[in-house]
Amino acid sequence: MYYNAKGDTADYESIAMAVSDDMQNWKRYGENPVITKGAGISGDAQIAKIGEIYVMFYFGAFWKPGAFERFACSYDLIHWTDWEGEDLVASSEPYDKQYAHKPWVIKWKGVVYHFYNAVGEKGRVIALATSEDLTD
Repeated sequence: MYYNAKGDTADYESIAMAVSDDMQNWKRYGENPVITKGAGISGDAQIAKIGEIYVMFYFGAFWKPGAFERFACSYDLIHWTDWEGEDLVASSEPYDKQYAHKPWVIKWKGVVYHFYNAVGEKGRVIALATSEDLTD
């Protein structure tokens, strides 16, 4: 299980990992978070498996301007390599002008659907980015 972790001494939020043998009793795994920037928020992880690689979609906020969608990759669900390129989704429209965050990604019929929470000029909405242009 991956969860948002802040703790008593940190002024920032990271993604940590817990494990369970029975899905009732959980124990924190390791001494450190699996994803952290040491500032702002890294949170709301969603894991997908693409081939042999696990992909953790998550959002970042306040360690650079705004809130935005990121990802990291792993072969073992323990050691993660954070993407260093452009954000998957970042504020670009009036409806997500303030924040683009909290991912949920699914592939259906060959198209990747990336749902996210958008906060902009008209409040909070659910937005969608896709791997293909679906407009006709």
